Amino acid sequence: MLAVERQKIILDYLKKNNVATTNELSALTGASLATLRRDLNSMDHQRLLIKTHGGAQKLPAQIPDAGYSSTILESDSCLELKNAIAKKASELIHSNDIVFIGAGMTCNLLCRYLNSNDKEDITVVTTNVTAVMELAYNPRISVLLLGGNVHTGTNHVETLDEYTVQTLEKLYFDKAFFTVDGIDLNYGYSIINRAQLPLYNYLIENSNQIYLLANDGKFNKRTFTYLCDMETIPNVITNSSVEQSYLTYYQEHDINIFTV
Repeated sequence: MLAVERQKIILDYLKKNNVATTNELSALTGASLATLRRDLNSMDHQRLLIKTHGGAQKLPAQIPDAGYSSTILESDSCLELKNAIAKKASELIHSNDIVFIGAGMTCNLLCRYLNSNDKEDITVVTTNVTAVMELAYNPRISVLLLGGNVHTGTNHVETLDEYTVQTLEKLYFDKAFFTVDGIDLNYGYSIINRAQLPLYNYLIENSNQIYLLANDGKFNKRTFTYLCDMETIPNVITNSSVEQSYLTYYQEHDINIFTV
């Protein structure tokens, strides 16, 4: 039986029954459990269903658009790099982790990868409305959206103001993932939106592990607001074409570099 035929059978079954186990689908299609897991992973990634532990469930009647159109994706010249960085970041999140995920396209793509894997009992705290819309219907992930004024960007919607950090009080994260707008050897890390500064400072002080997601287009840049020195953030996920002087700096300061 072809994969497309199995997928039609699976979707027809979910349409009638809402949920299914891999054993039920194996009996229905005659496929092995390993084949079905591959099918379900693929269908989950295509947003045809929601993969669950040991099976799958039907998508809700409507899932809101995640906040970035195909036009935005196609016009992003760094999309391939951002996608690879997001995939690497998703591999660092494990079942039962409590994580903060920031705003921006790379973080949006991280959520998409997180949504399509089989890790369980993950809690995501975020200011990123786009991330919430990506993850909200995944039963394996609990999502907490922090309050604040709504800010819109090219590829995200974010809630952020002076009250956001107050909401964070007494919260501590296993891991925090976010991006910056500029990286400069002499100046450090910088951001464009000053409203993010108290949030990022809180995350730096109240996360067990901090991961900076940055493609090579962020390097050799200074932007409006200084965030911190480069040695402050102990983990950086970037692409291998970053200028050697930065890689040398990270190595000399015992900063973990994850290259894609």
